[in-house]
Amino acid sequence: MKSKLALSIFAIIGFVLFEHGNRTIVADSAPELIKLAAVLEAEDSLLKEWTVYSREIIEDSDSPGKLEEYAERLQDKFPGWEWSFSATGGKWEAAAESPASGYGREYLQISSTRTPHKANAYIIYRVAGGEWNGESAAFFANGVFKDRMDDIFRGEPPIFSCISGIFDDRMEKALSLKTNRIMKRLNAVETEAIREKDFISISAFSPLFTDTFENGMNVQIAVRSTGGKYAAVTVGTPIITIEY
Repeated sequence: MKSKLALSIFAIIGFVLFEHGNRTIVADSAPELIKLAAVLEAEDSLLKEWTVYSREIIEDSDSPGKLEEYAERLQDKFPGWEWSFSATGGKWEAAAESPASGYGREYLQISSTRTPHKANAYIIYRVAGGEWNGESAAFFANGVFKDRMDDIFRGEPPIFSCISGIFDDRMEKALSLKTNRIMKRLNAVETEAIREKDFISISAFSPLFTDTFENGMNVQIAVRSTGGKYAAVTVGTPIITIEY
């Protein structure tokens, strides 16, 4: 039943996933989060939480009224979202939250901190959800997420994608086996790692992902035993951004 559900999701969004030995092949053009979800689903993981995050510095924040104009423009684009504004001392902030939906919920934050000589400002966009489903996948595969990025940001800021789930932990050496299989599916090469009895964290490079840090890593994998029937797995690119 679970494998049929996974296949139906990818059929809906026109995304190709198939297995060859221990390798998972995904379309190069697929959004990063879909690639991560495909790998964990291929490893029989029940996906429980995901988030995509991006942040951009606002260069002209010193100009009077520019941030307010920026916020007003976004408010016009997303009138159905819940907006709030605050100004305390040298800090000004606008925040917005979308209504809950089948794919998850979206969040916006524009924040500025002013000093006597300069204003430092940035904008953050985040979309997050619980269990991964067809609506979540379609939000990214059908171009809605890309449209959001184009509407919100002026440039092309880095995107941080992260997803977590659980898997059966009753087999001996389950953590190391699961980590090794995920690495193979990502065609990843380890750059550094922490290995303990109940916890493994690996930083690596995978050709599936584009954003890469100077140290050569662009994906992180964390696997932790919960002390019961299941273990938790979290994968993020270029780094993990949710608690694990």
